[in-house]
Amino acid sequence: MKLKQIALWGVLVAGFLAYASSWSTAVPQTTDQEKKMMEQMTKYGTPGKHHELLKNYVGEWDVNVKTWEQAGAAPMASTGTIQSQLIFDGRYLVSHFEGTMGGMASKGLEVIGYDLLKHRYTTFWIDSWSTTFLVTSGTLDVTGKVLTETASFPDVMTDGKTMQKVRNVTTFHADGKYTFEMFMVMPDGKEWKGLELDCARKK
Repeated sequence: MKLKQIALWGVLVAGFLAYASSWSTAVPQTTDQEKKMMEQMTKYGTPGKHHELLKNYVGEWDVNVKTWEQAGAAPMASTGTIQSQLIFDGRYLVSHFEGTMGGMASKGLEVIGYDLLKHRYTTFWIDSWSTTFLVTSGTLDVTGKVLTETASFPDVMTDGKTMQKVRNVTTFHADGKYTFEMFMVMPDGKEWKGLELDCARKK
């Protein structure tokens, strides 16, 4: 009886080993190309030192707003608030603006991130007074305190037949405040300031 049991177990073990061997050879092996792809995805998908800048925006802010309708005009002053938070493990910052601009009630949504592949900061903006998607991109200066981004978008004054260039500058101050400025760039290269936001953390 014992010999029969031993023989039966031998058959079962042999069968299992044969099955396991065939299963292991059926499992696709990771190729060098796939390993390289995963390495590259990790390299360009993991937040790094450039994303640390985004933490400077996090929180709730009181905003003093100034807008200029044209070069040399007196600015219109108003106020607003901004609420900003990091998303996707620090990869992006989302900000919600609410207040008035140019005498109109205004809301805006902004997403900021750093593209490790392009080596540039990118900002996406939409708001309640237009249907335009404004995407700017740029770099941080050597001090780490001034972010400059540029873009072109269809000019509403020409029904979109020409493009309006802009230059956006965000300056981080030693006291924890920051200032955002939008400059309109004319065809001759001259600029005039169209918007300024002075942001201080809510107390």
